[in-house]
Amino acid sequence: MCKHLYLYACAVILALCTACNGQTKSTEVGPYTITVIDPDVYHIQDFNSEYPGGEVFNEKGEKIHFNNCSDIYLIVGKEKALLIDLSNRINWADNAEESLKQLVAERVNGKPLTITFTHNHGDHTGMLPAYLDEDVHFALPEDDFAQMAARFPKEKYSFYNEGHIFDLGDVKVEAIAVPGHTVGSMVFYLHGRNILFSGDAIGSGHGVWIFNTDSFSNYVRAVPHLIAWLNNPEHQVNIEKLRIYGGHYWQRDWLPELGKKEMGMDYLNDMKELLDQIENGIATTTPSGLDHQTLDTYFKNGSAIVVWNAKQAEDFSKIYPEKMVYRDEDVVFRQIDEHTWVGNGHLVYNESVYLIEGETQALLIDAGTKMPNLDKAVATLTDKPVLVALTHAHGDHAGAIDCFSEMFINPADSNLLKNQTNYKGEVRYLSDGLTIDLGGRQIEVMYTPGHTFDSTTFFDKHHHYGFSGDAFGSTNLLLFEGTFKQLIATTTRTAEYMQKYGIEKLYPGHYQGNPETLQRILDEKKMSEEVLSGKRKGMPNNTSGLNSYIYDYGVYIRYNDPQALQ
Repeated sequence: MCKHLYLYACAVILALCTACNGQTKSTEVGPYTITVIDPDVYHIQDFNSEYPGGEVFNEKGEKIHFNNCSDIYLIVGKEKALLIDLSNRINWADNAEESLKQLVAERVNGKPLTITFTHNHGDHTGMLPAYLDEDVHFALPEDDFAQMAARFPKEKYSFYNEGHIFDLGDVKVEAIAVPGHTVGSMVFYLHGRNILFSGDAIGSGHGVWIFNTDSFSNYVRAVPHLIAWLNNPEHQVNIEKLRIYGGHYWQRDWLPELGKKEMGMDYLNDMKELLDQIENGIATTTPSGLDHQTLDTYFKNGSAIVVWNAKQAEDFSKIYPEKMVYRDEDVVFRQIDEHTWVGNGHLVYNESVYLIEGETQALLIDAGTKMPNLDKAVATLTDKPVLVALTHAHGDHAGAIDCFSEMFINPADSNLLKNQTNYKGEVRYLSDGLTIDLGGRQIEVMYTPGHTFDSTTFFDKHHHYGFSGDAFGSTNLLLFEGTFKQLIATTTRTAEYMQKYGIEKLYPGHYQGNPETLQRILDEKKMSEEVLSGKRKGMPNNTSGLNSYIYDYGVYIRYNDPQALQ
């Protein structure tokens, strides 16, 4: 057994020493192995030749040793130093704390030291006790550590979010949010060196562990965000030379295709493709064999692996009945039918935009919250000239109108548009009953006030559906400006139109497989009539600036009492 352990340790250290273009060398200090991966950049792992990292098997294939060694990275600048993560809590050696402080102090050489973390899991914060009484500063990613601040001395920590830059003098390290593995996972880019320290945010080989549906929902947006950040010319990343160092370097044994190279953009692109496959329910899977009730499945694509739950993944893939056809960091488009798409953002309850294509031109309804490349995304779906129209001018529906040189709105929207945007393009006005001819496809405009004075719905009678923005609430109708009397008029008129022309559903402003039906419109009408008659009483509400709500038939109507009862 000792022979196997020794040979394995030698192999691991040799791999480390040759992994970075011959610039590295490894040394041991107590239970740690330190490797130089770039000038003044150190990779510290909690293993040594007597207690190697990873898995060791005997001749029978039986696992006889396992050390899930975790990685610490030390960057020393001209003026300051930064330590990223604090490995596992080492119980197999008596001198772990002293050894860590010694090896860091020798390399920092008296410079002020800041300690930060990729995320809050114990295998990355384990040696925290070694530094609680030391003269250091803890910089904490807020989303992951807000509930854990009591673990740190009050005068020694501060919170930060994405975009924070650790200026070490001649070296800058920037934090990028990649939530998924945890709600606040951060990765760190070493400017000018093409090095990214990723913790467990994108995995180290054995896969990214995803623990629930919300985590996966975060992750499918986070990976495109990271890719876009790295591809942004302002950040001057040499993609071909990018080196990614994960949180468990020993797991590279699952990535033999890398050879002596580190993970790079190819790995991230494989991961993005894998997430798309999982969302569409077409990913390659195998049982994980892990002793974990949630993490029962490996999802694989190329070099990328996600470890998650098969049932949760299946349920997630069914949230939207439409197939996903495009994704970037801000919007994902799904195809409703051959010439119609829905795009969802992720900043305000899956805020939705809709692209409707005719033979000669296309119509984009709404513009999301923050979709700065919306015009480019739309161009991947249609080559027709694109008209833009808003259901209303709230910020979560008008966020990307600057991508377009002209737009159509309800004239009652004018003041709201000026208050919420700085749009410099041409503004044209919609009229009630207007038909927009897209070439072989007509879209009819109907004013549907209630949510706002200017709320507008767009109908496609031929396809038996419409697009209603927030007029009917996406299960949560907010009467910011309208009254129940006005809502009764809107629901009455809309229901009559839907019945006359066979409109089966309305796609709402916050679509997640939840179209508005004729029954929903009639239910809201009934609820409104009961409020005005005194049959239904409102309950206190403390969200959205509205003081009352009613709930029934799976929908909330929130309003201000007494204004909405006039």
